[in-house]
Amino acid sequence: MRQLIRRLSRVGDDTSSPPSSPAKRRGGKAAVPPQGHVPVHVGDGSDAERFLVRAELLGRPALAELLGRAAQEYGYDHQGPLRIPCSPAAFRAALASVAGDGC
Repeated sequence: MRQLIRRLSRVGDDTSSPPSSPAKRRGGKAAVPPQGHVPVHVGDGSDAERFLVRAELLGRPALAELLGRAAQEYGYDHQGPLRIPCSPAAFRAALASVAGDGC
């Protein structure tokens, strides 16, 4: 998991933006995330949502736990976007807890 966090934290920081927001799509393709953000796909099937999360927040305990679950389910060599195997509501609760930590 530390490898994943290190890799994602190499992305530049933009602390002026909100901790996460639903990603916007243009013409059916995913928009390029702003610098310092990582696209995260949460959930499976029809309830899946895409979020943009500040890379620095992924090291916080609530999100690191979810990343650990993702590593167990998908492995560290998973290709494609970062996927979190939980409900979007649970992910929002984790984001709210890290956003309340002073971020």
